[in-house]
Amino acid sequence: MLTWIDSLAWVENAGIAALWSAALVRAPQAVRHREQRPLWFAVVMIALAMSMHLEPVTAVLARLVPGAHWVDLTTHLFSIVDAAAVLWFIHGAAGRHRRTGALFGTAAAVMAALVLLDVLGPAHARNQIAPSRATPSVPDAYWWVFFAFHLTADTVCGIVCWSYGRHGTPRLLRYGLRLFGSGILLASVLWSLKLVYLSTRSPVFAPLFSPVTGVEAACMALGVALPVFARIRTHLQYRRSYRGLERLWHDLTTHTPDVVLRPANRIGAVAVPLQLRLYRRVIEIRDAMIVLRNYIPPATLESIRRSVAGQSLPEHLVDAHITARWLTAALRNKHDGQKPHAQTANLTGSGEQGADGASARSLAHEIDHLLLVAAAYSAAAAASPRAGT
Repeated sequence: MLTWIDSLAWVENAGIAALWSAALVRAPQAVRHREQRPLWFAVVMIALAMSMHLEPVTAVLARLVPGAHWVDLTTHLFSIVDAAAVLWFIHGAAGRHRRTGALFGTAAAVMAALVLLDVLGPAHARNQIAPSRATPSVPDAYWWVFFAFHLTADTVCGIVCWSYGRHGTPRLLRYGLRLFGSGILLASVLWSLKLVYLSTRSPVFAPLFSPVTGVEAACMALGVALPVFARIRTHLQYRRSYRGLERLWHDLTTHTPDVVLRPANRIGAVAVPLQLRLYRRVIEIRDAMIVLRNYIPPATLESIRRSVAGQSLPEHLVDAHITARWLTAALRNKHDGQKPHAQTANLTGSGEQGADGASARSLAHEIDHLLLVAAAYSAAAAASPRAGT
C-alpha cells in the first residue's frame, strides 16, 4: 500500500515542468536584457540537471550510452558543473565578487575525485546509493564528496539570494531572488537528507527526495516568473483602464476631432504598445477638456458646483462629479451650436482650482482620476441622454 509520501511523486515532475516553463517565459527578456541572462541561464542549468535524474530521461540516455553506470557518472559530473555555474551566476546577479578561478578549480577537483573514486571502486552497474552496504557500488566517499560540494554551493547560493536586499534594489528582483534562494536552500535540505540516508540506509528518507525536489523546483520557478506575473497584472490594469475610458474618450473626441493625435487605424493600433495607447488616450481626453471648457458658462459651472456639494459625496469623488457634470453640459452646449467663450477657471486639474493640473500627478494618478470622471460621466450621461449625441 502506498504511503502518503509515495502519493506525492507527481510533485517532482510538476516542479521541474514549472521550472522549464519559467525559463521559457523569461527567455525573451534574457535575450533583450544582458543583466537578466545570468539568472536565466542558471535556471536553465538547474532545470537540465534535475531533468537528467528523471527516469524517462535516464532511460533514453541509457539507450544512447553503453551502460547505465556511465549515464549516472556523466549526470553527476554535469551536476557539479551546474552547481558551480549557478553559484558563479548568482554572485554576479547579486553584484558580488566572483572568484572564478577558485570556484571552477574546486569544481574540477571534485569531478576528478568522483571519477577516481568511481574507477577505483568495485565493479557496479549503477552509481546509486545501494539500500544495503553488501551491494557492490561506488564507495561512500564518492557520495560524501558529491553531496558536500552541492550542499556547500547551494547553501551559499541561498544565503546570497536572501541577503540581496540592498537599498535601491528593485522590489521584484529582490523578492524574486529570495524565492529563488528559498528553492536553493530546499536543495540544501535535500542534500542533507541524502547524507543522512547515506549514513543510515534507513528507508524512511528515500521517499522524501522526490517531493522535496519538486517543491524546490516550484519555489525557484515562482521566483523566476514573479516579474512576468507583475507584467501581466500591469497589462491587465492598463487594459481595464483603457476600456474604462472608452466612452468618455469617444464622446469627447467625437465633438473635438482635432485633438486626436492620429486617425483611428486598427492595424496600426495593434502595433502600438497598450501603455502608449492608454497614455495617448489620456492626453486626448485632457486636450478635449481644454477645448470644451470654453462651452461652459461661469453661471452654469457655479450651479454645478452647488448641486454636487449638496449631494454629500465622498471628498475624493467631488471633483470627478463636477468635471463629469460640466463636460455633459459643455457637450450639450456645443452640440446645440452655442459659441465658445474664454474660460478663466482651470477645469482640468484634480482640484477645482488646481494650478498644477495634470503635471502635479503621476500618470497612474491621472488615469485613476479620469476613471472616476468616466464613471461619473456615464451616470450623468444616462441622466441626460443628449450629452453624448
